[in-house]
Amino acid sequence: MYWQYEGICQLPESLPAEVKQEWINTLQAEQTRIYNNLLAKIPDVLSFQDRIADASSDEFENFLQSVGARWDVDVIKMKQRVKLARAYPSWKTGVDSAFGEGGYFSDRVASKADKFELARYVLGVVGYKPSTDTGFGVWNPVVVGVLLMRGDTRPIRYFDANDTLTGTHEAVMDATKGRLISPSIIAHAIYASVMAKFADEGNLATTRDNILTNANSVIDEILQVGLDETHKGSGYDVTYVLSWDDTSGNVKVTVTDTHPE
Repeated sequence: MYWQYEGICQLPESLPAEVKQEWINTLQAEQTRIYNNLLAKIPDVLSFQDRIADASSDEFENFLQSVGARWDVDVIKMKQRVKLARAYPSWKTGVDSAFGEGGYFSDRVASKADKFELARYVLGVVGYKPSTDTGFGVWNPVVVGVLLMRGDTRPIRYFDANDTLTGTHEAVMDATKGRLISPSIIAHAIYASVMAKFADEGNLATTRDNILTNANSVIDEILQVGLDETHKGSGYDVTYVLSWDDTSGNVKVTVTDTHPE
């Protein structure tokens, strides 16, 4: 082992108030733009039928190809297609009521803001740049692991009790390919980490572990594309692994750079 990083994705108890308020303010300010964009894309009933109704029905029919024989597929497809095709008046009324002048969108955003608490699952794994002491790291382990593989030393300055780095740190990714694949690794690790936490909270340990195992396989395939030529060589091995930490009750990220003996 040449170097290794371990980080616990510590999930905070609540979302920082400033994050929630920023979410409210941002969405409320977008009401008019959302309304105009919707009407620009769907200006009339023909556009609705083509871009929403028929498009949805086509994909729904593809999905129904996999259902069992006990379902009356033709009737189900017909019902969905007919109902959607004539739904434009209801859709337009709903859009006007929600996003038009004096629409209820702004009030609903404020009243439903507590549902945005779920964002803490994401911030707990990726981090957050706070303007106050919120308890979130600037970078959290899912992102830290990727940045360290690219040779970025900035996260080290923000380590806390959840982060450890041993050995002699070095970049393992190709300068160009590493930058291009980093978003894919981060996105997949975020999804798996959040879903694993959900599964654990539902007492579904086997599902939780399967989610992480499957994610590790995909991430490893992506990572191999982005390694530099040295670390693709014989005897070298670079891994980015998600696992469950029973002590903290959260996902752990482990990045290991192994050299030939």
